[in-house]
Amino acid sequence: MLLSLAAGAILLALILTRVQGVIGSLSEMAARAELSPIFLKTVLKVVGIAYLAGFASQVCRDAGEGAMAGKIELAGKVGILLLAMPVVWAILDTMLNLF
Repeated sequence: MLLSLAAGAILLALILTRVQGVIGSLSEMAARAELSPIFLKTVLKVVGIAYLAGFASQVCRDAGEGAMAGKIELAGKVGILLLAMPVVWAILDTMLNLF
């Protein structure tokens, strides 16, 4: 269990170094498209929550804690919903202003 957790943490650290390049590219594309940086930040936070919740739930499943894994997944989904609400409102507001 500890070996699996340590290996996962090391792999996560290695992946995060690669993700910085992707974030830079996404920031450039958002700037070219003249998108608000708030939207990009929100999307990146949502992706981060999804990956962290998935990682944590897999660790719990490896430890035989399936019920805890389900609760972590639910918490991640609620967190994503809460973060996404301002984006949803902005999209709805834009759509309403078009009509």
